[in-house]
Amino acid sequence: MEIASKTDVGVQRKQNQDQVGVFYNQDQTAILLLCDGMGGHNAGDVASEMAIYHVGNAWESTENMTDPNIISDWLTDQIKTANAHVFEKANQYHDLSGMGTTIVAAVPLEDLAQVVLAHVGDSRIYIHQVDELKQITKDHSFVQELLDMDMITKEEAQVHPQKNIVTRAVGIAADVDVDINVVDFLVDDTLLLCSDGLTDMVEETEALAILTDESLSIEEKADQLIAVANDHGGRDNVSVVVAHRTPANLKKEEPFEHEIENERGEF
Repeated sequence: MEIASKTDVGVQRKQNQDQVGVFYNQDQTAILLLCDGMGGHNAGDVASEMAIYHVGNAWESTENMTDPNIISDWLTDQIKTANAHVFEKANQYHDLSGMGTTIVAAVPLEDLAQVVLAHVGDSRIYIHQVDELKQITKDHSFVQELLDMDMITKEEAQVHPQKNIVTRAVGIAADVDVDINVVDFLVDDTLLLCSDGLTDMVEETEALAILTDESLSIEEKADQLIAVANDHGGRDNVSVVVAHRTPANLKKEEPFEHEIENERGEF
């Protein structure tokens, strides 16, 4: 499997509150993580960093994680624990009050040709299969609720003045519900985890064109997604994690113990 992750401050923001990371457990099974923090000053950055490190570091100590049901329960428990940590810290320090973060997580199980997904908030997970880019997660947002009630169209949702109001996030309340999906992840499928800094600026057709461009490496695809978002205005921090399932007979690169990229664009 090929994996690339990238985060960028964008054009209009001065600070990056996003975090992306790839962690490997004792069996070298990867977990892909992306968080989009929210809150004044450095609070959003603190929340996203706390969440991604808690879940990622907890994953590193696991082994024999091959059952989607066990992984689903593990993801739910760990995200809830991260939520409790962020909530406690936000209530302990005045300058962190109200901080929170979205989270999306993916655990690809190549032997089962499946991937276990978890999410809270409006960061998204897509899967590219054949010639289609499918959105797997459903935003926990005010605008998504309007869409569900058929009060607005998808086109109206794209420009709605309250499109960035989330209805669920890690750290905002003492407990949080976590959405879990288990979907097929076949050879040549590609996962895309992304913050709303990408989806607000890049059309799905543009993202699909980049993901299907065979002349680009996985790292170049991640770079290109970020570049297009910034070319379109880059109003927010923009982050992506891209994972392509390669045929089993292709040599895999040896993974690092873990990789995480912060707001400075460094590992």
